[in-house]
Amino acid sequence: MPRSTNITEMQAKLARYNERTKEAATALSKLEESRNVLKAKIEAEERKARTHNLCQVGGLAYKYFGDDLTPDEFKELLDFVFSINEVQEFINSEKEKRFLRDNPPVVLDVPKSLDEAVPVISENISDEKNSDSKLKESA
Repeated sequence: MPRSTNITEMQAKLARYNERTKEAATALSKLEESRNVLKAKIEAEERKARTHNLCQVGGLAYKYFGDDLTPDEFKELLDFVFSINEVQEFINSEKEKRFLRDNPPVVLDVPKSLDEAVPVISENISDEKNSDSKLKESA
């Protein structure tokens, strides 16, 4: 005998689903609001840190060049200083040191069985041509 479906039971079940959907939408809305508040706080802290850094750099510029220097004069002075080769070399080496300090090299462990299968790229063009012809002969 087939089971009879009761419309009132289905309507009650649908009403429960609708209520749960509203609750989930409300919870999602609260979660999104909390997320946006947290993002705003992070952005504000990043802005504060950047502003602090800029003030420190500006303070050093005033310390070494005086506070009566206009931005245009300061730019001209920096352009002149950075046009000196030794200064450029020093700045580039310092940038590299900071990069290596902030981004340590990644060392991958390669299994010994793979070590033998890794192809070696030759720097000599004639070696490359010879290996190409050997590959063609073996194929």
